[in-house]
Amino acid sequence: MTATHEVTAARPSLQFACSPKTRLFFTGPPQGLTGSIPLVNTSDGKLKLRSIGLKSSSLKGVAKLPLSEIPFFAKLYPGEQADIPGTIALDSSTPPGHHTFEVTVGGTTVMAEAHVEEVVDLRMAPAQITILAGSSPHVTRSFVVENAGNVDLPTGAQCETPILDSNDIASAMVAGINDSDKSTVEAMVKSILLHWGELHVGTLVTRRDPIVLHPGQKLSVDIHFELPATLKPLRHYWANLQLYNATLFVDIYTTANYGSKTKRSGKAQGRAP
Repeated sequence: MTATHEVTAARPSLQFACSPKTRLFFTGPPQGLTGSIPLVNTSDGKLKLRSIGLKSSSLKGVAKLPLSEIPFFAKLYPGEQADIPGTIALDSSTPPGHHTFEVTVGGTTVMAEAHVEEVVDLRMAPAQITILAGSSPHVTRSFVVENAGNVDLPTGAQCETPILDSNDIASAMVAGINDSDKSTVEAMVKSILLHWGELHVGTLVTRRDPIVLHPGQKLSVDIHFELPATLKPLRHYWANLQLYNATLFVDIYTTANYGSKTKRSGKAQGRAP
């Protein structure tokens, strides 16, 4: 009896259209590195590529697991060659800088380099709060802060931002237009801005424990708000607190007895012993 052996022909696939010594480059933020791979179809039929092999000792995917394969779609006709653009998504906390890795297509491997950009992405929840200011100018609120970028974010112990009187914004616009010579739009805008500047009624001061938020870190923090004594009772004010790329919108409503504790304290201090 004669033994028979089945021989399976290798399935044709797309190939690198470059030397194995060529180095490929991908650049951008961790979750959107972009680059291109030169490919050629040396077969006599249309070929598709839906993924490429990737090997790295340091890079991880968006789920923080080692990478072995990534989506990369290409379709070439017989004899066609092209630089195919693609995107690599990495763990968002991947440090900025240069990272080397290997790319494999059709059994051939070439070296590649990822140039990861610095990403500053601070997130804060809630992003908007309302303060009902009574007799005390001090209010404390809890927030969840997250570093969704790839660099350390130190936060200081204090921030300051102007407080504006929202009730007078519309009237300030009208007054600014009326006070301008109306000769040009620029003149009217300048006059409006000058009137808006007069709406600054004080400064909102925030205090907190200074920390350094590392990439991927999420913490609960208390922020202490200190309102100025210049606010008037029964008014609506607003402020925007900017910390890196995050903005906290603050609505402030004063009650009828706002500042009464401060005034009583001042009178008590002024009395003769």
